[in-house]
Amino acid sequence: MRPGVERGAWLALGALAASLLAAPASLGAQQLLVTSDQNLQFGLLTPGVAAAVPATDPTRRAQLTIEGRGSFSVTFQLPDELIGPGGDAFPLLFGAADGLLDFKNSLTAFDPAVGTEVRFNPAHTVASIYLGGQAQPPPGQPVGMYTATIVMMVVQTGN
Repeated sequence: MRPGVERGAWLALGALAASLLAAPASLGAQQLLVTSDQNLQFGLLTPGVAAAVPATDPTRRAQLTIEGRGSFSVTFQLPDELIGPGGDAFPLLFGAADGLLDFKNSLTAFDPAVGTEVRFNPAHTVASIYLGGQAQPPPGQPVGMYTATIVMMVVQTGN
């Protein structure tokens, strides 16, 4: 083992789950594709030292892609903590600017706790969602792999 490794903890938001809620019956069946392209990854952390991953970090942020037509509301169920071996846990925070919507070559920041809206048109049918966050391991946090699940819900609000 390399010196200093025992003082760190490898942390990753390992399970980024995308959930799709059915479109309202009055809108008819619209096709929608949601994919999880990349998990939120904090990497090696030091107990007692908070670490942030900005939504603009292309290698560590979570990335999801939405492809479809119509208007959609995008919301999230965000975890409060990362859980590790034996049930050890520590806080995970999401700030007001930890969400980014990449649509029509334009980035719009949003609060993941509130969500965002996207309206596709025939010329633009793909949007990317980026999520960052902050891990706050306390001093003395046991070493291990810590994970949490983010659930993204996409609901059609118009055609």
